[in-house]
Amino acid sequence: MPEKSPTTRLTPTVTNRLHELDGLRVAVFGLLILYHTGMLYVADWGWHYKSQYQSEALANVMLWSNQWRMSLLFFISGAALAIFLSRHLSPDNSKLFGRSVSKRLGYLLLPLCFGMLVVVVPQVYIEAKSQHIMEELNYWQFWYAYLDQQSAEFEQHKTLGSMHLTWNHLWYLPYLIVYTLIMAMLYPLLSSKAMQPVWRWFSARITLTTIVLLPIAGFYLNGALLYANNPVTHNLVEDWFNHGRSFLSFVLGFALVQIPALWQSIKTIRWHLLIIGLLSYSYTLFAFHGGKLVSGMLGEGFIAQEVNGLLWSANSWLWILCVTAWGQYWFTHSRPIIRYLNSGIFCFYILHQTLIIVFAYWLTPLKLGGFFEPMAVIVLVALGCWCLFELIKKIPGLRIVFGINLRALNKPG
Repeated sequence: MPEKSPTTRLTPTVTNRLHELDGLRVAVFGLLILYHTGMLYVADWGWHYKSQYQSEALANVMLWSNQWRMSLLFFISGAALAIFLSRHLSPDNSKLFGRSVSKRLGYLLLPLCFGMLVVVVPQVYIEAKSQHIMEELNYWQFWYAYLDQQSAEFEQHKTLGSMHLTWNHLWYLPYLIVYTLIMAMLYPLLSSKAMQPVWRWFSARITLTTIVLLPIAGFYLNGALLYANNPVTHNLVEDWFNHGRSFLSFVLGFALVQIPALWQSIKTIRWHLLIIGLLSYSYTLFAFHGGKLVSGMLGEGFIAQEVNGLLWSANSWLWILCVTAWGQYWFTHSRPIIRYLNSGIFCFYILHQTLIIVFAYWLTPLKLGGFFEPMAVIVLVALGCWCLFELIKKIPGLRIVFGINLRALNKPG
């Protein structure tokens, strides 16, 4: 594996736009839309709504990105935040820095609130109907009861303490808000003169091999210590395993992008990462289907379990690096289509799962079959996201609550 020792210090001085982040963001959100469509059809995996057509074989495809798709999204978000903060930190004007961070947090918070109050309601309604809950209510009555936090209908369905609001697929936004706030508060300290010797020492010693191997240990320890008693719930205040995985990914992206030599060297090992990633994915498939490779060699005890956990953790980080490496290789300059999609990616993200569930629910009586129904859902969701984006971006109030960034669309490459 080729190795480069970076000479650039780890300091918050990244100001150039990285085109690979724009391309990767679009690619990962696109993958997320396909993944959530797959959740309709994969057998034995619980979800808000399930199609009558389900496939056990689909789990093999879903498993490829199941472990790392959201971690990669947090990794990209951490890198983007580092660039944002480096552009807006002013040693002579802390108020300007505070306003910039507050504006960015508002950019996340408003879509979250609007999404919880409006966008996810059809999902909750269809999920309730499919489980024969509150069937006597039509959609408008259901929405009113959902908004009324004292409604008797939701008395047994509280989700946030005494409230019965939910963010469903929008859980990424509150987590990102918290992580952004943490790093923004730490950033003045991290970028201070007192920390510069630390970053110089760190950047002089860290290598590409370290970046490949060390995070695997972090993901492994997070799983070994937290997973058994803290499975993923998307409950912001109790989701400790998920926080450990997501925040570690966020910090890794935040740190790595600030060592340009190391960041750019990731693409030099893209073929190595692809081959090793395919091997680790092959192992996860083998283990998922009951394979006993590790226990066959080491028995069924503690050591075998921990080695198995280490291999699963390696699979996650290797694919994060692999996708990043190929993103750096492919997305080397600005493209109009990427700028267009990047300007509406939050809008697509906010809308997509509701559209998936609504279209699948509407198509159910047509009995299109296990091939044509998912194809119809994918096409309708893509068209729905695009048409609604084109409509919403023309309405200033809606544009804000759907997180549409027209500057990204109009900005020259």
